[in-house]
Amino acid sequence: MKAIVFANHNIGCVGIESLLRHGFEISAVFCHKDDPNEHVWFRSVADLAASKGIPVYAPEEVNHPIWINKIKSMSPDFLFSFYYRKMIKEDMLRIPSKGCLNLHGSYLPKYRGRCPVNWVLINGETQTGITLHYMTPRPDDGDIVAQKKIALTQDDTPVAVFGKLEEAAHHLLDETLPLLLKGKAPRTPQDHSQATYFGGRTPKDGEINWTLSADEVRNLIRGVTKPYPGAYTHLGNRKLILWNASIVEEKKKEKPGTVLSVDPLIVACGKDSLKLDLMQTEEGVSMSGAQAAKDLGIVDKMRFGAFMPVRKHPVRVLILGVNGFIGNALSERLLAENGKYEVHGTDLYCDKIQRLLKEPGFHFEEGDIAIHREWIEYHVRKCDIILPLVAIATPKEYVKNPLKVFTLDFEENLRIVRYCARYGKRIIFPSTSEVYGMCHDPEFNEDTSNLITGPIRMERWIYSCSKQLLDRVIWAYGKHEKLPFSLFRPFNWIGPRLDSLDSARIGSSRVITQLILNLVEGTPIRLVDGGDQKRCFTDVKDGVECLFRIIENQGNRCNRGIFNIGNPNNEASIKELAQILVRHFNSHSLRSQFPPFAGFKEIESGEYYGEGYQDVEHRKPSIKKAQKLLNWTPAVGLDQSISETLDFFLKEAVK
Repeated sequence: MKAIVFANHNIGCVGIESLLRHGFEISAVFCHKDDPNEHVWFRSVADLAASKGIPVYAPEEVNHPIWINKIKSMSPDFLFSFYYRKMIKEDMLRIPSKGCLNLHGSYLPKYRGRCPVNWVLINGETQTGITLHYMTPRPDDGDIVAQKKIALTQDDTPVAVFGKLEEAAHHLLDETLPLLLKGKAPRTPQDHSQATYFGGRTPKDGEINWTLSADEVRNLIRGVTKPYPGAYTHLGNRKLILWNASIVEEKKKEKPGTVLSVDPLIVACGKDSLKLDLMQTEEGVSMSGAQAAKDLGIVDKMRFGAFMPVRKHPVRVLILGVNGFIGNALSERLLAENGKYEVHGTDLYCDKIQRLLKEPGFHFEEGDIAIHREWIEYHVRKCDIILPLVAIATPKEYVKNPLKVFTLDFEENLRIVRYCARYGKRIIFPSTSEVYGMCHDPEFNEDTSNLITGPIRMERWIYSCSKQLLDRVIWAYGKHEKLPFSLFRPFNWIGPRLDSLDSARIGSSRVITQLILNLVEGTPIRLVDGGDQKRCFTDVKDGVECLFRIIENQGNRCNRGIFNIGNPNNEASIKELAQILVRHFNSHSLRSQFPPFAGFKEIESGEYYGEGYQDVEHRKPSIKKAQKLLNWTPAVGLDQSISETLDFFLKEAVK
């Protein structure tokens, strides 16, 4: 029987040796490249396979068509996965004639997912196991072929558990592989109602919560002890890594984290206490708790706990284009955080930020990013977060002044990106929904949707291309120069202070402002190409809240991330938008001060925008990423948002 093997770790070596022992022909072994950031303490699958004359591969993306076709050409009977870290997708799973099997380090259906050995120790389990099961596109949920239980003790560590798993895997495979060869292996569906799932762990997950019981804290310590990164706590600004501890029944009642004695070093927990037996500082060597207390100056009544760095100044946010729609709304949101943020901004005008000019923490300088370069570079160095919001972003400008669009939207902003890279400053860059261009996906995904534009003669796409190219440059700076960045793609934000009726008069406003100008002046609402193009209109309050969470960046979730900020529930055509506007206009308290409604007029896009214009039928975002990572979902409905936008402009018109 021919087999393809995906393997890693000691379990992978046990699996390969078992297959060879039972007469399987292994056509190829797929493993992982060594990670320079990982402490490799286990046997090398690659070395073992190479020593047996088996071809070894370590692809970045094993599900790529190249590897699927290569494995198809090998015509395997079985595919085995032994502690391989990446998901093997459905196209690959269809290849072997007799099935795909995975050896999972838990007693399924309990502890599906990543790091089961660490999780069972952290959760204080008294038993675990190993399971050979058929693979499906979902993690660890296929029919079970064989299982063995393993008893756990209160002194087990990951290395000890892996030793037990290796022995159990050896016996399980010796018993089961002959049955697979004969086609007589059992196959039992899992009880999915009993399943539990756990995700991967990072070093940051090792922080100790001293309000837990001593038993729970000790389980965390032993669950991630060497060779893993270890559980940790802070004493002031010092990070301490704990490798081993033992439970002491509570004798003194103190707040969790309080040092009860220094020799031995005992710390109070939510229930009972812990004696810290082995620990170290981040840069130090391991030592006993008593020695650590002496060397580090730890005394009774000190408290371990989370490290809360004290900033010397508020977070300084530089907003270029602060008078614009997003800039002025975002400034107001940041200043509402009671001194946490300080806004430094520049723009050509300050009419929309008049209400903010006297606010503490708001600093404005009139300027042009193409001229005041020294001021901008100085403030990039001075500030913590940089938002370059200056752009030409209206369709008539794309067609009328394409080279001006490129100069401002790409060249001038590229200079700012380079400043940020030079000084290591976090940049939050406004992309645009237009980068998706003519993509045909029903919903645009930040990470997987193609970015497609039209023919070269259609100059309206120069804006999209400029933004897209800058997105890609920023991404490359992040990857190769370690530039800290986040990108956001706003989808048709609307609301008060969007732009102005004057800008609509010269054709450089957003579409809703153009429509409101028609109502204010009593001219026909012009529906370009019938107004059938659909957009997802997003209220500025919703959009700015999502952008604020990107700035907050809790848990560094937004690092090197791209986020759509839109409201897929607020999808409407331009014609429907106009109809809703008319309805609200007719019922508005200021209606009598404006001329009669002049009706609708359908016109061709070339007549309205000029030669070189092209549009798309829909722009609908997927916002799953923002919902998952930022816990953000837009809340303002289309009707309310249109009503508030209209109200602002009508009141402005009658001043």
